[in-house]
Formats: sequence, C-alpha cells, structure tokens
Amino acid sequence: MKHNSALNWLVPLTAVLALISAAAGLFWQDGGAAFSFTSVHGQTVAMFGEGLYRNDTLMAGAAFRGTDAITLVVALPLLAISYWFSQGGSLRGHFLLTAVMSYFLYNATQMAFAAAYNNLFLVYIAYFSASLFGFILSFTAIKVDTLPARVTAGVPYRGIAIFLFVTGLAPLLLWGSELVIALLHKQTPPLLGSYTTLITHAVDLAVIVPTVYLAGVLLLRRAPLGYLLAFIILTLLALIGLVVAAQTIVQLQVGIVYEAGVLIGMVGSWLLLGVIALWLVVRLLRHITPGNRREAATLQAIRA
Repeated sequence: MKHNSALNWLVPLTAVLALISAAAGLFWQDGGAAFSFTSVHGQTVAMFGEGLYRNDTLMAGAAFRGTDAITLVVALPLLAISYWFSQGGSLRGHFLLTAVMSYFLYNATQMAFAAAYNNLFLVYIAYFSASLFGFILSFTAIKVDTLPARVTAGVPYRGIAIFLFVTGLAPLLLWGSELVIALLHKQTPPLLGSYTTLITHAVDLAVIVPTVYLAGVLLLRRAPLGYLLAFIILTLLALIGLVVAAQTIVQLQVGIVYEAGVLIGMVGSWLLLGVIALWLVVRLLRHITPGNRREAATLQAIRA
C-alpha cells in the first residue's frame, strides 16, 4: 500500500466540509413552511420551504435532511475510524477508508449537482472536489496486484457476485422504469418536480450500476480488482440502506404519505439489501490478513 501525503489533508478536509454541509442542512431553521410551485413543465410541486433546502421539493428536501443525519451519525465516525487505522498502515483500514470516501463522493455529487442552489454552494463545490480527489488517491494507493497474498482462502466470490448482480437490478428497474414510462406517455418523470434534470438517475445508471456489474464479473474471474470494487460497492450499499430509512422517516414527518406496500416493498427491500451488504463487508474484511500490530491488537481485543 502506497502512502500519499495529499490524503493527510484531503480526508480531514472532506470531513470538515461534510460536517458543515450536513449540520447546516439538518439544523438550519428559518421559520419557513412548505409552499406550492408551478414548474416549467406545468406541474404543481410541493416545495420544502424551510432552512437550507427551502427551494428543493418537499420530497427532496426531506431526503437531503435524512441523508444529513446519516452523514453526521454514521459516515463521519466511520471515516475517522478508517482514517486512523489507515494511518497505521492497516490494509483493512485503507479498504474501509476508500469505501467510506466513495459515500462522501456520492453525497457531495448530490449536493453539488442535484440540490437547488443555496448559500452553501461554494462549500458543496469544495466538498465535491476534496472527496473526488481524496477517493481517487485512496483507491490508487492500494496495490491491487498484492491483494492475492493478503486475502485468505474461503472468500464467497460466487455468492457476492450473485448478490451484486441482483442488487444492480434495483436502480435499473426503479429509475429505468420511471424514465421509460414517462417517455412512453410523453410526460415528465414524477420525481423531476422543480428541477431541470434527474442527477441521481444519471449517476446511478451511468456509474453505480456498471460498477456493480463490473465488480461481480471480476469477482467471478477471481481478479484482485474485483475484490476491491466489491468491497467499495457493498459498503456504499450498506450506508445507502441506512440513508433510505432516514430519508423515509423525515419524509413521513413532513407529511409525505406512502402506501404500506411501498414502505414494505421499496424501503424494506433497500434495508434488507443494506443488511446483507454489511454482513458481506464484514466477511470480506475478515479475509484480509492484519497488516500491523495496531490492527492485530485491536482485533484481538474485540474477539476477547
């Protein structure tokens, strides 16, 4: 594993910018209220109307606040822990650091491109830049060709690959069907609302889904890069499962109504996928041999 001094300031910078973004989004109160808005497509849209996300739709603003809660409570502590282990030379720690940085990059992409313009736009730009280059440097610091010597036997390659293939169908069916149905009926997608385009759909379908299937194929071929990609995607999926749950809770709080079938089918399925992904992440970590005394001592203490 190569050490890059730039990570020593990119990771903390990402953490600080994510903290500012999430805290402001979650706690900024200005006494506003939801209001109606007629989009350029003639749709009447309910707007969030409160705090930093006042100019986002009611559904998106609530979703952003749910994401902010997970960023503060789960993702930032994970980033700190993984960074600490990585600094000690732990390959497991660096794997986790790279995976968690992918979450921050995904989140920063949403804030910089999907959220309506607000007072933190310059923060979002810096957040996106820091997380992008931080992820790239963290990813490239791992010497993929040395992984076979550090990964023990018994990795469930086939099982993980099948899970990834199934998981990749979720955004394909969810986002793809919405776009196709809208095109067939010559209508705008329901989630477009007041926005000009669907950034989340584009990112998920153009980047996340291909990466999921690439990781699955490489795992079946026992390619070392597949192990790393799978770990990153599984960690991201585990965090997204929590994000979807938090988003749904906030959306229900602001008055968005979901049918029981939607809550059980859509939200429940994402939670289930997240739990399975977390279990697989733990299994993958266990198959990486400890690389330093700090890691070995910590694992021994946990097992004791």
